[in-house]
Amino acid sequence: MRSKIALLLIPILAVFSLVAVSCGSDDGGSVRDLDSSSSSASSGSASGSASASTPASSSSSGSASASGSAPTVAGGPTDDATAGDGGYDYASNIDSHRLVVADICEINTLLGEYDWEAAMEIYQNGKNSVKSSGDVRTIGGFAVAEGKKHGVDTYYGTAAPMDEFVLAALNGTGPFKSESDAVRKQGAQKGIMNQIMVAWVVHELGSASGKAADGNFDSASGAPHNWDEAWAFYHGAEPGCGPFATANKRGADFGTVGADGETALANEAILAAMIEGRDALYAGDTAGVDAAAAEVTKQAVIIYSQATIKYATKVLSDIADGDAAAARTHQSEGYAFWRVIEPYIGGVADSDAINAILHLENEAGSGGGDDIRAALQPAWDALGIEAADVGTYG
Repeated sequence: MRSKIALLLIPILAVFSLVAVSCGSDDGGSVRDLDSSSSSASSGSASGSASASTPASSSSSGSASASGSAPTVAGGPTDDATAGDGGYDYASNIDSHRLVVADICEINTLLGEYDWEAAMEIYQNGKNSVKSSGDVRTIGGFAVAEGKKHGVDTYYGTAAPMDEFVLAALNGTGPFKSESDAVRKQGAQKGIMNQIMVAWVVHELGSASGKAADGNFDSASGAPHNWDEAWAFYHGAEPGCGPFATANKRGADFGTVGADGETALANEAILAAMIEGRDALYAGDTAGVDAAAAEVTKQAVIIYSQATIKYATKVLSDIADGDAAAARTHQSEGYAFWRVIEPYIGGVADSDAINAILHLENEAGSGGGDDIRAALQPAWDALGIEAADVGTYG
């Protein structure tokens, strides 16, 4: 079992041990200047990468130890710290970061109308998350940014696999060529709302861990600030539009909700881990930070395991009802959800079996929820995820 755990945690823990990059662009989102008519991300991967943050191996002005000075232990929030969101009190000013999810709210509305061009505009150029400089933080910019601490690019072996997936869905190309609007919508929506945003969370946890390892615990610009960003991208100002909302929906589907009957147990665990990790940063406790980050990732595996199981189950139900169009749409949704966690558990779970069921190059209906459970079980075993943690769909 120890060898399985080690194999599984390599991609997860690797992102928590990298050297931190400078705070100025460490949230990873390419930006555009509100006074400029051009966008740094408007033409896709090439232009977005040009404004990406420095690679993780670079020296950092945000690192206390990089300059030879003593580590800075914050011990508490800054005077201008943003008010809390969803039970988490920020350590730093995160006013603009927490508005990225507002972009997703607007994108979701536009995708519901199949307004691909308008959705693309917000995805690539941003709207609501405006920095003090006047630049706009963009979701698409993060998706193409180089040197990010999420492991997705390494797993898929391309420079910007999340951006490629979303653009294919928005443009009706690649795996989404000749697919219906409904199928494309699921790919674009889940790709933006879940694949990219969860990777952004993982990146920020990795940045926080890297800065902590480097001795930079300054709340304003060091590890606590990146830790705050993780919660801003997971929950933020509009929790109904980001990964937090997906978790609550899947908790309701699988009977894994808390005492209030609405909040997913996974969300409760993630909130608790985020608070514990923040407090560990206040105390200069790097081991506590890494443990909290690993717990967040474990809970994400639960959430998106549920999502993958649900939509594989719905595909077979649709086929039994004779609704091939719905089956294809739900296959697309399941495939997009699976890609959220595949980079982190694909080396232990039977990813070939899951992709054979959900990848859009295959016909819908080659397997269902029970097959997905069996394929995911080795990863659950390695992470200590019990059947009760995942629950039962329906």
